[in-house]
Amino acid sequence: MGHEQELRGGRSGSWDLVGGLMVGAVGGFMLGVLLAPRQGDAARDRIDESLEDFRDRAEDFIGNLRGNTENLLNQTRTAIEERITLITEAIEEGRKAADDKRAELVVEQEGS
Repeated sequence: MGHEQELRGGRSGSWDLVGGLMVGAVGGFMLGVLLAPRQGDAARDRIDESLEDFRDRAEDFIGNLRGNTENLLNQTRTAIEERITLITEAIEEGRKAADDKRAELVVEQEGS
């Protein structure tokens, strides 16, 4: 369970880092555009274009993230289903072995 918590903690820290980098990049870019020696309309147009480009990139990133998440969920679901099948088969084999042993003991008791 400690390993699982480490993984979750690592993922959480990674997402915090990615989010911080994205916010910092956008903020830094916008500040740079605003402070650049340009006329107001040109700066606003540049910011609009940059925000549109950022939005497109963010949508692509989120789309890829969703696809990767869906693939990971499908792989996890398949692995869980396989484990459930193995456990179910093991339980059935255990029950059969117990029934066989019980029948064997009954036969031995009747023979005594």
